[in-house]
Amino acid sequence: MKIRVPSSIKKGEEFQVRALVVHPMEIISRDKAGKMIEKNYNFVHTVSAAFNGKEIMRGEMTQSISANPTISFPMVAAEPGKLVITFEDTTGAKHSGSVDIKF
Repeated sequence: MKIRVPSSIKKGEEFQVRALVVHPMEIISRDKAGKMIEKNYNFVHTVSAAFNGKEIMRGEMTQSISANPTISFPMVAAEPGKLVITFEDTTGAKHSGSVDIKF
């Protein structure tokens, strides 16, 4: 996962957070031979962001989102801390990344 924030962040000012997760977003699965297995969906359905342990954003995605989905959202930080973004897919796998927010 890649998370991008501006290189200079000012206390109390809004900035943009961007995150990308590497995920196939397949609405079908394939066996080892490459044959499709019907009705075995695998796509990211939930994304959340927490700053210093407190959830600040939650969203839902659908199977129509392309591979390697990205999200972008505004954020304001009143103090330095850790931003953790988590994507969860339909298999229950969680893909998380974090970035330190500094002034």
